[in-house]
Amino acid sequence: MTDVIHDVIVVGAGPAGALCAYTLRRLGMSVLVLDKASFPRPKPCGGGLTIKTLALMPYSVAPVLERFTRGLEFGFRTPSGDTFRTVAGKNPICTFAVREKFDSFNFEQMLASGATFETIGKIEAITEEADVVSVVTAGATYRGRYLVGADGANSRVRRLLGLDAQIRRGFALEGIVPYTRLDNVPKPEFFFGVTRNGYGWLFPKGDHVNVGLYTIDDDPSLSKEALRAYAQERLGTDQIDDVVGFPLGFGGDKRLPVRDRVVLVGDAAGYAEPLLGEGLHNAVKSGIAAAQAIFTTRSGGGRLQEAYRRRVATLMDDLTRCRQMAAAFYPDLDRGKLLIALSRPALVRGFAAGMTMVEMTNLLPFSAFFRPAKPSSLVELLAR
Repeated sequence: MTDVIHDVIVVGAGPAGALCAYTLRRLGMSVLVLDKASFPRPKPCGGGLTIKTLALMPYSVAPVLERFTRGLEFGFRTPSGDTFRTVAGKNPICTFAVREKFDSFNFEQMLASGATFETIGKIEAITEEADVVSVVTAGATYRGRYLVGADGANSRVRRLLGLDAQIRRGFALEGIVPYTRLDNVPKPEFFFGVTRNGYGWLFPKGDHVNVGLYTIDDDPSLSKEALRAYAQERLGTDQIDDVVGFPLGFGGDKRLPVRDRVVLVGDAAGYAEPLLGEGLHNAVKSGIAAAQAIFTTRSGGGRLQEAYRRRVATLMDDLTRCRQMAAAFYPDLDRGKLLIALSRPALVRGFAAGMTMVEMTNLLPFSAFFRPAKPSSLVELLAR
């Protein structure tokens, strides 16, 4: 057992954990970050970075942004046939990065802030005392005043502490197709109905297109064969590299994942939204929120539960709205097709303004007044 007691231990160095640690260091707290992987490390993810995500970043991530888009193709496969709707406007509505590069960039910022990092094996136990939380592995015991679980949809921290009750999983399967195999660069696309309760996607990057399938179901029927069939249909090739599947954590709007000295963030907290499966925005937001809540609590500002609740209240409201929309959208894609057709101008302006789904839908009648956001990452990307 080490004699060092850190202010905070963060388990997981992905975006949620890295941004949490970075924020804690900026607030003057000592931070130890633990992860089973070293960095850089491969990480499956579509890599779509929305404008609202860029607006949250405390530093520019322009160096790892490879493309942006002013429009998206929304496809719908229903019994009446395939239909496509284009959602496009004058301003960027999404940017794209390779997830491994994005994570490595955040990791480097975290280290530069002064956080300590260590790779570990499997966590065997977590013990909570009056003023210390201990993380026990086969090789060492680490102690901190607070613990942040940022270890993804299959969170070991969450399971060991019995915070699993409301969390469920969705799934995605993805791979890459180099542009050398294609006749042209495809448009960014969501194609609903090509998989049950989900969609297929195409996200163009610097030298390849990321192609994938997503479902909200926790018992998915996704397969490599289905992914190849989608790629063949939409790209004209079924030759896909680096195919990998990964879970997403849902259900975080139903229970606040926090104890007296422990808080969960990102997918570990079930903060991926089920409508489109976006997880990065809420990972960043909850990581920063956890850091601010811990700092407030450590400074005598009440209980961690209440400090964290205040900072993730809008996030949880948005998760609830996305869950309600997914429940209405996926069983009836003809209705979804109509909603997209009717709300296209508002969606374009809302995405460009960096708004959440609950903000967009609450303010739908006033969408003409939405103004595009200009986070530094986007300004720098556009200037290249």
